[in-house]
Amino acid sequence: MPIIIKCHSCGFVFYNDQQLKSVDEVLRQWGYRCPVCLSPLSKTPITMRVKG
Repeated sequence: MPIIIKCHSCGFVFYNDQQLKSVDEVLRQWGYRCPVCLSPLSKTPITMRVKG
């Protein structure tokens, strides 16, 4: 099952992989800002979905 981390504002996908990675590690690579809509990014998820 893939792990997907994306921007809440525009839907830009920061991470889509099978390997578990911390949200902080992924967002740090992008400077805590979405490259598409320039929204500031938080380490705390706004929404979370788990599909089984």
